[in-house]
Amino acid sequence: MPLPAILRTSVFRLTILYVVLFGISAAGLGGFIYLTTVGYLQRQTDEVIETEISVLREEFERAQDPLRPTVALNRLREMINNRGSQVQQLGDEWFYYMLVDRNTRKVAGNLEIWPEAEVNDGWIEFDVEAADGQMVPVRASILPLIIQLSALNGPRPTTLSVEETGDRLLVGREIRELSAINQRFIRALTLGLGLTLLVAFAGGLALAISAQRHVVEMSRTTRKIIAGDLSQRLPVIGHDEHAELAKSVNSMLDQIEHLMGGLRHVGDSIAHDLRGPLTRLRTRLEALAAEPAPTRQSVDECLTQADGVLATFNALLRIARVESGAYRKAFANVDLGPIAADVAELYEATAEENLVEIRKRITDNSVVFGDRELLAQALTNLIDNALKYTPVGGHIDLEVKRSDDRIIVVVADSGPGIPAEARERVLQRFARLDESRSKPGNGLGLALVRAVCDQHDGKLVLSDNAPGLRVTMTLPAAR
Repeated sequence: MPLPAILRTSVFRLTILYVVLFGISAAGLGGFIYLTTVGYLQRQTDEVIETEISVLREEFERAQDPLRPTVALNRLREMINNRGSQVQQLGDEWFYYMLVDRNTRKVAGNLEIWPEAEVNDGWIEFDVEAADGQMVPVRASILPLIIQLSALNGPRPTTLSVEETGDRLLVGREIRELSAINQRFIRALTLGLGLTLLVAFAGGLALAISAQRHVVEMSRTTRKIIAGDLSQRLPVIGHDEHAELAKSVNSMLDQIEHLMGGLRHVGDSIAHDLRGPLTRLRTRLEALAAEPAPTRQSVDECLTQADGVLATFNALLRIARVESGAYRKAFANVDLGPIAADVAELYEATAEENLVEIRKRITDNSVVFGDRELLAQALTNLIDNALKYTPVGGHIDLEVKRSDDRIIVVVADSGPGIPAEARERVLQRFARLDESRSKPGNGLGLALVRAVCDQHDGKLVLSDNAPGLRVTMTLPAAR
């Protein structure tokens, strides 16, 4: 995939955002560490310089004589020369001293030229040439000298004023190690932050390429599906969120393919199963039109055939509504026990006429989360089918029980049953076995039961009752 397209992906943009946030955080952390380490060392250096300059100032102030102002300056000049030579002889980090007059001429010290650098709050930094010929950094503090001027007033001197002499004292110290630490720290921080951002950028680019590869595969597959190939499925790679999304989409495609297959089957079944009734109805109507005085019986026969066709279409529409989930909005906690008892009572009269016994075993607390009307319709279809195929003298068992967190509904008859290889087929629309063609019906009863069971997150199983058919509907109990 082209690089510009990858750079426009949301994953890459999100990665860049996190890289920027991480860079800001890392820079802030580095700055904090810098201030607590290098800043601490610099404060120590400043304290040493301030201590040294305080000693010189105190000695200068102690040596002041109001009648002889030059005594203090001479004493200070002597101390500076001594300290400058002593520090050089010790070979430690050198101290630098310089005393200049108001015209910036050197008076004392081990510096030859007054540094030309910017003074910031009395502090100055400059470079000097060390004994080994290298230029080393120096940090220094500058102190203007103040002297007391007095005059005689009788036998005792009187202070007239306190003013600056114009002389300035510079006391500094080499910061060679501090400067090296500072440079190394800044170099390490810059290099580390740059490498971190580079690695994060490369990682974001790799993530974007990986994510985009999944998107490209999904787009290629969806284009084939849009073209009409519903057998295509999204590739499931790994166990990340893309794999979960692919599984969900594949499940949706399975359902769509199932519904489209069912729709094609419904269309074929309608064309096959309703063509005969509609043809007979049309023939009968043509015959009625040819009769000079149609009888009431002939009209009633036409109406009965039309009602049968309408009942088929209504059943199809009901199944379609159930499968679309239109009833789920009205789901509530429903007790299946009373519903099963009412449905059984509704068919008891018909069962007695056919000499069929309905045996009930219904337990309490069989509450499910669902629609009362749909559940009643499913039980009605099951008992109606059982009555239709149970011979004279047979029996129908209706059982409703609870098993842990499931509600089990069983309708079993003593009829001919359904062969094992045909049990899945009879759950489809318009599916009827050859031996049941003579019975009334349109082949939609079990299809509706299955749709109701699926909408209630249940499971429908057809099994052998030896003899007869045993239909088991398992639904989750209401919480």
